[in-house]
Amino acid sequence: MEQVFYLFYNSVSGGNRGQQFVKYDQQELIFETKPKNARVKFFNIYELASRNKGFEQIKQQQQNDTYIVMAGGDGSIMWIVGLLLQYQIDLNRCIIIPFPFGTGNDFANSLGWGTTVPADVIGKNNKVLQNYVEQWLIGAESFFDVWDVDIVLKKDGFISEIKRHTNSVGELKIQLKDYKFNKPMINYFSIGVDARIGYGFDKNRTTYQCCNKIVYCWEGFKKMFLKTPKMNQSIETLEYLDDNDDMQNKLLFKTQENAGQRDSITIPGNPINLLCLNINSYAGGLKNIWMNAQYEEGYKKYDFHPPSFSDGVLEFLSFNSILGIGSERILPGQATRLSQTKGPIKLNFKKNEPLRTYFQIDGQYYSITNPISVSIRSCQQLSHGKIRVLINKQGIVQ
Repeated sequence: MEQVFYLFYNSVSGGNRGQQFVKYDQQELIFETKPKNARVKFFNIYELASRNKGFEQIKQQQQNDTYIVMAGGDGSIMWIVGLLLQYQIDLNRCIIIPFPFGTGNDFANSLGWGTTVPADVIGKNNKVLQNYVEQWLIGAESFFDVWDVDIVLKKDGFISEIKRHTNSVGELKIQLKDYKFNKPMINYFSIGVDARIGYGFDKNRTTYQCCNKIVYCWEGFKKMFLKTPKMNQSIETLEYLDDNDDMQNKLLFKTQENAGQRDSITIPGNPINLLCLNINSYAGGLKNIWMNAQYEEGYKKYDFHPPSFSDGVLEFLSFNSILGIGSERILPGQATRLSQTKGPIKLNFKKNEPLRTYFQIDGQYYSITNPISVSIRSCQQLSHGKIRVLINKQGIVQ
């Protein structure tokens, strides 16, 4: 009796650490482990022939549960989920295990697998990798919420991202159909200054994971002196919707009339960003933002509950300054709680002014010009809007 793990690796994630697996590509290693032996099969998700072979093997295998290890960053998780759907593999029998090879790795961190791996993740006689395999064998299964982010733009609107080529890096407009952009979200969505910092980071990131943290800090310092539209300059309203997209409640920026309403998102002050969390980890391992955050006096009577990645609920927060975001690790409690909601949520931008701002989904950063709205709802392609994942109870973020 043995357990098979299909390990897909992103060979360019986290300073190219995934290159360590290239020598085993489309091959397998067998581990004599307890409580049962394990077989690990390796496939390069970046190479078409390799990943095709892996997905074909998954389709042919007869076990009820298929364990899929994704060695990459946060973006690689939804990449492989999308590919599983594309290859018409039943996601109800797939259990995803994150292997934190990326820069942020908040998804892996929220499931207890940490934010990084050793420089030599295989080790002498494969001992380091075997330690991971033994942890996978005793992991606990859970469900994990997935959300759809839908953006609609004006006819003169566009979205840009940073693209890298062999000897160059620059902004590239994304080709859109009918001025609409759709992307799944598993970790978080934000709009505002933090996304602009990340956008600058994408331009200047290096191939070294340790250096990238310094680059990120430098970008944050520079953005303190640049003007990025604050939320009251870019957002008109936030709306709760029902399943038929009918508006149930509307938010204007805090006024005497809407202050203290239980079913409204209230944005106090003049925040620099709006942050929507699905997990208890943000920006490369910054945890417990929601539980440490401040909240309006009028909301104490409403029982905000601890966040969970499987409760079908999103947490909305805001920060009032870049300094507040930067100091959250050292002095927790810089954010402000706004709301917990099952959605759907619709964010409407101001209509009569040209607008360029920034947003990010799961650590992927974008510039957006002249948007109309952003909607967030439970993922429509997945059963109950969830995937199956494996958690490490010993390392779970509390």
